[in-house]
Amino acid sequence: MISLHQAHHHIARLHSLPPVAVPLARALGMVCAEDACAAVSCPTIDSSLKDGFAVVSTDIAGASPGSPVTLPVTGVLTAGDDHQGFAVAAGTAVRIMTGAPLPPGATAVLASEFAQVDGHLVTITADARCGKNVLRQGSDVMQGQVVLTRGTVITPAHLGLLAAAGLDRVVCYPLPRVAVAATGSELVWPGEPVTAGKVAASNMVIAAAELQTLGITAATVIVRDRLEHLEDHFRRIVCQVDLLITCGGVLDGDKDLTMRAMERIGMEKIFHRVRIGPGKGACMGRIGDTIVFNLPGGPPSNHVALLLLALPGVRRLMGYTDYLPEKRHVLVTEELVGQEDWTQLVYGRVHYANGAVVAAPLRRMGRFEAMAAADVLIEIPEGSAVIRKDSLAQAWFFSQRHPSVAIAPLHPLR
Repeated sequence: MISLHQAHHHIARLHSLPPVAVPLARALGMVCAEDACAAVSCPTIDSSLKDGFAVVSTDIAGASPGSPVTLPVTGVLTAGDDHQGFAVAAGTAVRIMTGAPLPPGATAVLASEFAQVDGHLVTITADARCGKNVLRQGSDVMQGQVVLTRGTVITPAHLGLLAAAGLDRVVCYPLPRVAVAATGSELVWPGEPVTAGKVAASNMVIAAAELQTLGITAATVIVRDRLEHLEDHFRRIVCQVDLLITCGGVLDGDKDLTMRAMERIGMEKIFHRVRIGPGKGACMGRIGDTIVFNLPGGPPSNHVALLLLALPGVRRLMGYTDYLPEKRHVLVTEELVGQEDWTQLVYGRVHYANGAVVAAPLRRMGRFEAMAAADVLIEIPEGSAVIRKDSLAQAWFFSQRHPSVAIAPLHPLR
């Protein structure tokens, strides 16, 4: 049995999947695997920031409402036009729209609100210093500039930056292929009747939903408690995925057959059992190139091991360097008792008071209600038997990591 810190050390040693070039439309939420450099400058030309008039600044240096300057208008330029054939000579102006190329000779753009047009003449009532309302070529992005660095988790704004830089794809670590296998003859699929003695496969539902927040649609399967059946299913599944999460069957009871089946198909254990409560029965192993996390079947034990062990493993395969949930100090509202040779995790919910982050334990709720209401796991670390009321503790923040996404239906693996 190892500590939580030691388990995280093993997870940190997992290798990311080999990088691939991904179209921008599929790169959201993925991790950039190499620096991306701009193919073009943005903008590609000097252009206008305003609707107005391209002018020579010195021509209108003294313009004001009391001393207007009148210039002939020699043409009109709109966004996307070619400025060939247009020029602003001293003493003239060109009508210009936002995004249009700045014509040769012009040194500034006067905004429309300071001008009045009468036929081919414009009367100007304000000056425009050199460079006024001009967006210079490459002022957003210069060709060859690094626009996205290795290790960046790609957001919608990053995709816009890549597109502006003239790129249509980016080299990323691919999303791992993941399967979630719930084991137990008592389990039923969501939507099936939960008759006496049966239990809905809620652990599988939670794991699939957590993976969906990372952009991964996991294959799901319920496997009944027969050793040969488990062995056959696991042997077939590990050939199809990069990572397998199992739920249940990791202890020592007569029906706890998952670990025996894993041994039969040659799983190399990296660790088995972690000094955390709940969640101690968790195991991490490898079968060929496939990583396996065997999680306990009890809902809180499964959930804690999922959040602190299996999902960090998934994020490592995805290329995350910051693969663990955020850990921060909180003030606890109640005394918490643990044991010195164990790391205890308590579901809690945070709020902010007087500039501090305050965590209230959810110990008076039912298991599923607390799991659903919590946004942190308050940690009573090894070496600490008690955390006093209104004192500092550390907590793992997990719900803030998730974007608001629509959860896809379960994808059964039959």
